[in-house]
Amino acid sequence: MMQRMRPVNVLAIALGILSACTPAPPSPVPIEIKAELIASDASWGNTEGPAIDSKGNLYFTSRGTFKGVVRWNAKDGASKYLDIATGAGPGGLWIDDADTLFATATDERQILKVTPDKKVSVIAKNFEKDPKTSKGANDLAVAKDGTIYFTAPNGYDGSAPNGTIYKIDKDGKTSVFSDEITGPNGIILSADQKILYVAHNTAPNTSKIEMWPLSAAGKRQELITIEGCQADGMDVDKEGALWLTCYSFGTAYRVTKEGKITHKITTEQKALTNCKFGRGSDSNTLYLTSSDMSRVTGYVYKATVPVGGLR
Repeated sequence: MMQRMRPVNVLAIALGILSACTPAPPSPVPIEIKAELIASDASWGNTEGPAIDSKGNLYFTSRGTFKGVVRWNAKDGASKYLDIATGAGPGGLWIDDADTLFATATDERQILKVTPDKKVSVIAKNFEKDPKTSKGANDLAVAKDGTIYFTAPNGYDGSAPNGTIYKIDKDGKTSVFSDEITGPNGIILSADQKILYVAHNTAPNTSKIEMWPLSAAGKRQELITIEGCQADGMDVDKEGALWLTCYSFGTAYRVTKEGKITHKITTEQKALTNCKFGRGSDSNTLYLTSSDMSRVTGYVYKATVPVGGLR
């Protein structure tokens, strides 16, 4: 018996062929923002750790011939604020809502606390898992409840043994939070304080942003991999997106909570190290620290961005 042939849906076949041959739409090109230079000095060397107090003063670390903390504002310009961690100069800074300053003392292998009247105390020392391989404490973030997280890498390009992320509890006890990744560098908490983000360099030109949910059952996840970046410091905006600086590339990226890049900041100097949002009416300004690649002269930039910071 001859079987009747089913009708062929020519339109469906044609659409299928067209779909298979049509390339996926390209990823959106990030909106580019050019940063403005606001300060530089040959004594600063490698500038790091921008932080803003309640009066709008910008603080950052100087690791050149002057080793310590510099204070800057638009009216008075820059001035030496405090000599601390004078071995190599301090690394990361954080200022809380009471204007207490926290700093990593890299060569001294300490975490420092500085009150608004400049009284300095050591809040963590002798914490290193392996002092022989660690390059010292690098960057830090302070939670609203007073818990401190900080990074101590063994290297910056993925070739060294895993570095360490530490946690200082509210009672002052320091413990290892994670030793899962190589080159942990920049560190920041999410807008809702429920996730810890860490910049993770896996190669000289490849970086990831790792995320740890801070719930009891939280496990590390990868938010994004970025080519053409050696990830350094970070900050977070009101929408929960991260702003990530790329050392040696002179760029900073805005990365959404979904891992999409929407904006790119460019600076003339390439050794971009960190970023921090202004506060109050200045919250749409992102301040960025940098130096020349020889780490002789320090530079500070600012960029106006579409989404402001948290404070």
